[in-house]
Amino acid sequence: MRPDLRALPLLLFLAAPLGACSSSAPEGQISDPERMGRPLEMEAAEAARAAPDGRRPDENSSSRVLAYVDGAVVTYRDVLLRQGPTLARLEDPRQRAAVEEGALFDILMDRIVYSAAVQLGVDVTRDDLDEERAKRARELQKNGGTLEAYLAERSMSRQEFDEMTRRSIITRRFMYSALGLTGGDPRVRPMADVFVSPSDVRAYWEGHPDQFHEKEHALFRMLVIPTDLAAPSRQAAVEAARAKAEAALARLRAGEDWVPVYRELAAPDAEARAQDGLLDIERGQRAELFESFAFGHERGALVEHPVQVGTSFYILRAEGHFEARTRPFEEVQEDIQRELNQVRRLLARLEVELKLLERASIRPPRVADSLRATLESERRKVLDEYGF
Repeated sequence: MRPDLRALPLLLFLAAPLGACSSSAPEGQISDPERMGRPLEMEAAEAARAAPDGRRPDENSSSRVLAYVDGAVVTYRDVLLRQGPTLARLEDPRQRAAVEEGALFDILMDRIVYSAAVQLGVDVTRDDLDEERAKRARELQKNGGTLEAYLAERSMSRQEFDEMTRRSIITRRFMYSALGLTGGDPRVRPMADVFVSPSDVRAYWEGHPDQFHEKEHALFRMLVIPTDLAAPSRQAAVEAARAKAEAALARLRAGEDWVPVYRELAAPDAEARAQDGLLDIERGQRAELFESFAFGHERGALVEHPVQVGTSFYILRAEGHFEARTRPFEEVQEDIQRELNQVRRLLARLEVELKLLERASIRPPRVADSLRATLESERRKVLDEYGF
């Protein structure tokens, strides 16, 4: 079976979570961070000289400087505001380093977009900020949390949260306009094309035949009635399970719906409980007795008698047998269109981010190089998979 195209998640840039935005206040715009007199290399050397007894300074200090973006400082505090709860749960140094690096790259990209937006005059009103804060509070409340608990978990002040929210709105509006989408700011001109033509959709269908090919398969439902192996008499327990299975099958034959019967009798930890016992199989994936039933009966057919395997009894209902086929273009056209729209927007976002990165001043240079390599790698992966 091919994967469901509709399962592709929405792009993060279309609804960036507030918790993923940096929260430090702007430090002002300086064309060359070295004019501040404290580039990263100088800070590290000075801190090492100042450490008593030649000891190195605390590398996890929340005030430790990680980078500069157009003169604005990024500290480890920004990483903690973004991923503090996650880092607190991790003990493996490699996992912590990976999370910290990912958070730093996200922060840098947010700062780069934010700086470009501010230069063009993109801003928010107090009403916008209040509305976004209230929306976030409602989201937390739906999940059983509160804004106060959210802030406490991250050791975040209300002022930091408001600044984070303000930056989130500004960067989101900039990206909407940069991608040519609605909901942005008229001062920002489109920087990338997100249009997917009908010919692109058909070309994708023609170029990925395996993705739209369905093997021969069958659907059926299975209800398992196990024997109580802890019962004093094994024989009596087996007969009790048999009687229970026969009674359930009789209820189904009398017209009762499968779902309530299944939910009443299935074991609480049954693997297929979430699907009410529905299984989708291809040839050779199940035991012959199950496969022959699933492929050999029409939809709605029930087994004549409970099938005994060991000390368990199985009730089966056929849900249809489907021949191998390639799904026609008309059937999948809309699904492909939705997926390619999202992919094109992802590529456009990466294109915008790479353009903004080249315009920004990032220190130290190795941080900018790593961020550029990460964005280009993501872009290559998407291009290789979708062939745009």
